[in-house]
Amino acid sequence: MTLPRIHFITFGGTISSVASVAGGPVEPTLDAAGIMAGVPQLADLVRIDASDFPTYASFAVTPQNMLDLAREVQRGIDNGCDGVVITHGTDTIEETAYVLALTLPRTVPIVLTGAMRNASQTGSEGPANLLAAFQVAASPSAAGLGPLVVVNDEIHSARFVTKLHTSKASTFASPGAGPLGEVTEGRADIWWQPQWVDFLGLPAALDGHRVELVLLAAGVSDVQLRAAAAARPAGIVIEATGGGHMLPPLLPALDEAIASGIPVVIASRGIGGATLENTYGMVGGEIDLARRGAIAVGRLNGQKARLRLLVGSALGLDAAGLFPVR
Repeated sequence: MTLPRIHFITFGGTISSVASVAGGPVEPTLDAAGIMAGVPQLADLVRIDASDFPTYASFAVTPQNMLDLAREVQRGIDNGCDGVVITHGTDTIEETAYVLALTLPRTVPIVLTGAMRNASQTGSEGPANLLAAFQVAASPSAAGLGPLVVVNDEIHSARFVTKLHTSKASTFASPGAGPLGEVTEGRADIWWQPQWVDFLGLPAALDGHRVELVLLAAGVSDVQLRAAAAARPAGIVIEATGGGHMLPPLLPALDEAIASGIPVVIASRGIGGATLENTYGMVGGEIDLARRGAIAVGRLNGQKARLRLLVGSALGLDAAGLFPVR
């Protein structure tokens, strides 16, 4: 039987990082061959077309880098691959996964994976995560799910997955949804199929388009919001409190931003759940914010709402048509 052909793209991160001297700091220096060397079982599982993308620490990845990666993924799909595996740093893997969901239609399995322990550390989970990622990418049952993050033998959707802990190998979860499935004995078990579509389209570029993200906390001033609006971005996402509520002293700055034509989207700083739409009527509550022209994000966290608004803006789409995400 012919083995599935997988397009493998290295994109940096801890999974590709090693120390140049014992006990020293690590940097992402392993190429595709170096990463695959730790997983000899791959030769019996798949045929691999490897592509060494520029390596990044994931905290240095930009939306334009994510868009460039989307084009490389599409190139592999156009060349007839049966699936795609991408190694990526964990800091922003959820954001890159969501950009791929926004910019690529669901065809073959697209799987991102990484590691919390670098390749120089005892107990690095990178090889196990890589093997599981290839097992999912080679599984026909994973097609049509959209981009996935596979870590710790769990299969997470791009929309819901997020990093919850700074250092634990079990850091990834999908609050409010749970994983789509898991890998058991080398088998990808899919428990449920997403009932949503994130795809918007593939813009020509993301450089030159900006969406700012503002985080609220008790008693903060309007300095960040006013500075964001002064930069004239394509939009502003506010990570508000609770179900999507704003501090009353910040409302004049909100009104001015909306009046100037900047779309303002209200997300929640909470890790799960949707923003509310028709519960709280007091000043600064979600009903008041909607009356002022703010847009409720729905069921999406702040960093992913920012990317949705960014990609939508680059495609010329109206912000009000992008949200709420159900």
